[in-house]
Amino acid sequence: MKQGKILIGMILLALMQLVACERNDVDSSDSADRIGASELEGIKVATTTTVQKGESVHFALENGLSPLNFQWKVSPNQNIRVSKTNEVAAIYFPETGKYTITALDSISQDSVSLLVDVVIYDPGNDNVEIRQDFDADDILSLTPITFADSTFHLEFLAETKNNYKCNNNYMLFSRDKVQDTFVYDFLKVISPAGCATENAKSKQYIYTNEPIKDGKIYNLEITFNGKNYKGSFTRNGGNYQFTWPYDDGVIFTTKTL
Repeated sequence: MKQGKILIGMILLALMQLVACERNDVDSSDSADRIGASELEGIKVATTTTVQKGESVHFALENGLSPLNFQWKVSPNQNIRVSKTNEVAAIYFPETGKYTITALDSISQDSVSLLVDVVIYDPGNDNVEIRQDFDADDILSLTPITFADSTFHLEFLAETKNNYKCNNNYMLFSRDKVQDTFVYDFLKVISPAGCATENAKSKQYIYTNEPIKDGKIYNLEITFNGKNYKGSFTRNGGNYQFTWPYDDGVIFTTKTL
């Protein structure tokens, strides 16, 4: 009888330990999900947003998260195709335009978005557009822009000093972010084919595409006419301060906001 009680006690103890282990497994899983959700910080362009027709633009998640574990949505979503690997999400855009890219965690419902300017060109069709090099003596001016109700949002108006063919021309450029450095490379001036209007300066709005954190120093790197220019900026509350040591090539119209 005594041995039977001991046996029953051992069985009950084993069951209690099993339940405790399963509870620990559930708690650990929940904890991992919470850590994974907190790591979803942003999307970055992994290649360039200027591609030939039929090529894809690659996007990656910060902190090395796998794009395979997220749903990818594009707005506007017309003839959009998405292909995912463990490193990047390759998105095929049908035409030039502004698109919002969103990565969604289907479990936690956390999401991050990125606004991008995509340029699609067809090198085999000369009737589509005219691609012009920047004049060797041209100067690119940058005007920083922010808004009173969203000072964490920063964009720039880039404008050439010289005029180029067609008054609705625009600049072809690539954009990237490497850690805390925003990188912009201005490549060409694009004019629509068959344009018969007068010449005009080339203008282009460029975006940082993420909230600018208060008190943090960001680097800014710009390539124009084959030359590289480097500076930095920081936000303090609703004010911005830009450190830019150039008075030629690429210049700022104001260094404080």
